[in-house]
Amino acid sequence: MGEGWIIFGICMIFIIGAALPLIGKRDAAPPPPAKETLRDWRNEQQG
Repeated sequence: MGEGWIIFGICMIFIIGAALPLIGKRDAAPPPPAKETLRDWRNEQQG
């Protein structure tokens, strides 16, 4: 039973450590919109 608690603790430390950067950036400005790289060739006029 002792090994299970050790493994559980390591997993929780890993999960919390990975989540900390996401939790701390709530006040930051949103990232800029993605650049449009694909053109819509279906609506282009011919010629």
